[in-house]
Amino acid sequence: MKSLLIAVAVSAVLAAPAHALSPETSAFLVRAGLDPASTDVRLADEEGPVTVLYQGEEKEFSLDSLAKDNAKNGIKAFVAARAFIRQLTKNFAGTPAPKQGLDMLYLTLDERKLALKKVFP
Repeated sequence: MKSLLIAVAVSAVLAAPAHALSPETSAFLVRAGLDPASTDVRLADEEGPVTVLYQGEEKEFSLDSLAKDNAKNGIKAFVAARAFIRQLTKNFAGTPAPKQGLDMLYLTLDERKLALKKVFP
C-alpha cells in the first residue's frame, strides 16, 4: 500500500505542469495582445527560461522576465521565436521561413544556427 501511494504521488508530480503563469504575467500577455491560454504561449511557458548569448554575455529570458521588464514587443517576439524553433526542430523541411522576420535574440546559439540554415539556405 505504501509503495502504491508513493507511485501515485510521483505520477502526480510528473504530470503536473512545470510552471504556471503568474496573474501578473497573464495580464501583461493580454495587454501585449497575446492569449495566455494559446498553445504557443503555453509551450513557451513550459519550456521555461531560455539562456542566450547577448552582447557577448549569457542572458536569461522568460515570459515572466519579459513581463517584469514591461517588454511588449519582446514578449511577442519571444513567443514567436520559441514557436518557430519548436516547429523547425520537429519538421525542418516542412517549416517555412518566417514572413515577418525572426528575432534571434530569443534563440540559443545552436537554435540560431538551425534558423539561419532555414532563413539563408
